[in-house]
Amino acid sequence: MITEPAVSRTESGIPIVDFAGFESPDPAVRAATAAAIRRAFEEVGFLYLRNHGVPRPALDAMWAQSRWFFGQPQDYKETVRWPSAASNRGYIPPTGQSLQEDQPHDLKEAYHAGYDDREPANLWPDGAPAFREGVLAFHAAAAQACGRIMRAVAVGYGLPEDYFVSFFERTRGATRLLHYPPLAGEPLPGQLRAGAHTDFGAVSLLFQDDAGGLEIQHPDGRWLPAPALPDAAIVNTGDLMQRWTNDLVRSSPHRVVNPIGDAAQRARYSSVLFFSPSPDKVIECLEPCQGPERPARYPPITAGAHVLARTKATHKADE
Repeated sequence: MITEPAVSRTESGIPIVDFAGFESPDPAVRAATAAAIRRAFEEVGFLYLRNHGVPRPALDAMWAQSRWFFGQPQDYKETVRWPSAASNRGYIPPTGQSLQEDQPHDLKEAYHAGYDDREPANLWPDGAPAFREGVLAFHAAAAQACGRIMRAVAVGYGLPEDYFVSFFERTRGATRLLHYPPLAGEPLPGQLRAGAHTDFGAVSLLFQDDAGGLEIQHPDGRWLPAPALPDAAIVNTGDLMQRWTNDLVRSSPHRVVNPIGDAAQRARYSSVLFFSPSPDKVIECLEPCQGPERPARYPPITAGAHVLARTKATHKADE
């Protein structure tokens, strides 16, 4: 009986996991897949996920609507400019964020939305029903995929498979559409398309085009290229997952570096679902991740307080 999941690595060493194993009726295959995901999150904090479960039509619609929105006049995009970090919804202009807080603003623009039936309210541009429908369909499918990933995390740590479900019942996690325009002139010293940063929540599910530029910092300090792979998403763990697991899981820094030569005249697009626990949920060390030889390293914190503090710190003139 085959109990090992389909796991390989990119040339730079980032694990590639086939998530189909976690849907297997064989408990041994499911457990082995969950163990492979745990190893990847502890070793690198990133993995490529095949058979992630987000349908191709939802991805195609998301890409089309993202390109449409970012191609609109600036005045139109500004009609849905996000009002504050507390909202975490709407449009962020090219000068609006420095993910690496001590560096110039990132060379990108973004749009955030979440579920339409909960606070904070989404900001939808006028006269664009296809945009709203495309973003919401992607958000729902990506959130379902992240929920299944959290089930695998639970199994990987010997917890009940549904352990994390209640933590995400009222998640305010966001879909972020990203556009990195062609470079206009020489960047400022230290200025990147996206500065080095860690993600704030539990897990993130990323889709990117083939323009390249994403890099992940290995524990030994090396920056590993993470190009797009056909039919694979990138999954990474964030700060709250690192706290939950008492530093067993890595919330790894990552960045998007500037292209050079002819590539500098090409735009880059990506989309990510930030899967964060409901704001009122208290994040404290999981029982399997602590003991007499490894006491809890972080005090309890609500998910909302952590994410809001990190979000405020990265935005220019936010309030």
